[in-house]
Amino acid sequence: MKNNSTLILLVGGLLAFAGPVSCGHAASKQKASYGTRVKYRPGEKIEFPDFTVEYVGERRKTVPVYPRGFLYYDFKVSKGKAEKMVSWTTGTGVIDPTNFEIDGKHYQLELRRSDKLGKLKDNELVIWQGNPPS
Repeated sequence: MKNNSTLILLVGGLLAFAGPVSCGHAASKQKASYGTRVKYRPGEKIEFPDFTVEYVGERRKTVPVYPRGFLYYDFKVSKGKAEKMVSWTTGTGVIDPTNFEIDGKHYQLELRRSDKLGKLKDNELVIWQGNPPS
C-alpha cells in the first residue's frame, strides 16, 4: 500500500505543477516580424519589434445608406502606455491595408489579401512598416 500512496502523491504533484505551467504558456506573447504572415486569435498578444497587437474581435456597423452594414475587425495596438484601436474592413468590397500610426511611426495592417504576399487565411494578418501610400 505504501508504494501506491507514493505513486499517487508523485503523480498528483506533477499534475499540480504542470497545470499552471501549461496555462501560463497559453497566455504568452507570440513574436512576429514585419512583412510576414502571422496567425491571430482573440486575446492573444502578438509582439512586433515596435509594439504589441491584440485581436479584440469583430463587430458589424450599419448605416442608413447601407443597411447590410460593414464588418470590422478590431485590433488593440499598444506600446508602453500608448494604446489605440485599429479597425480593418472590406467596406463595400475593396480589400486594402489599413494605415495606422503609433509612437510617430507609420504602419499598414492587411487581412484577407496582401498586396505582396497574396491571399491570407481567415486568421492571418500582415503588418508592414513604412509610410502610407500618397
